[in-house]
Amino acid sequence: MNDLSSKLSIDTPENILLDAEIAGFGTRCVAAIYDYTFILILLIIPAYLYGRIAGRSDGEDSNVYPAVLALIQFGVVVFYHLLFEILWNGQTPGKRMTGVRVVQTNGLPLTVGGAIIRNLVRLFDFLPLFYGIGMIVMFASKNTQRLGDLAARTVVIRERRQLTLNTLKENFKVHYFHITPIQPIPAYVNIEGLTGDDRRAVIDYLGRRYDLRDRESIAGLVARRLAQKVGDAALEKDLALNPRRAEVYLEWVARAFEVQESIASNE
Repeated sequence: MNDLSSKLSIDTPENILLDAEIAGFGTRCVAAIYDYTFILILLIIPAYLYGRIAGRSDGEDSNVYPAVLALIQFGVVVFYHLLFEILWNGQTPGKRMTGVRVVQTNGLPLTVGGAIIRNLVRLFDFLPLFYGIGMIVMFASKNTQRLGDLAARTVVIRERRQLTLNTLKENFKVHYFHITPIQPIPAYVNIEGLTGDDRRAVIDYLGRRYDLRDRESIAGLVARRLAQKVGDAALEKDLALNPRRAEVYLEWVARAFEVQESIASNE
């Protein structure tokens, strides 16, 4: 869904600004269409069963069936979004299908209290018909938030694709900017003691560096952590004093992993 979207700047505890992409109006509408289709199905199924049962029953129990049906349908309408957002960490089936998620405006996961507030206010967003007020507020707010989001201090963001074994293999390819792969790896680059997770962190940074706002600080943070992990205090100090060298170091680390992998596959 290519709709107009903006960025949410998140200030981490390390005072590093990260960007999350706000889900646009079109994406949220598609997610809502999916969700209300599922809700409609969940409303039709018990109504159909009620019709089958009521047609066969003439006893006193037949007076109970309409109340049970109304209770079930009321529960579906009221608790569908709330329960899914709590159990699926800010997602409903529609949001999961469109790749968006509800989070707090500070970037932290949605809380139970936040889910309750944003869904209580949903009734007002729905007025006068089909999210009339909600759509007006979404267009007027900076981060495409409806009243429920504003009240709960939440925002809907696009979710980054999760790392899997296949995507990691694809992402291991690095487009080098500072180094040439045919050059020998410098002696100060040591990957002994580094793990596959460390390699993923380096690859993830190198793949997203051109989209990061505070690129130099993030590179320095990742590089110093690796230097500390391999026990090279001098390198860690040098990277702290020369943060521009951090990205070069990270490219060499990625290259060292490539060489190590190539050697292992040829043995």
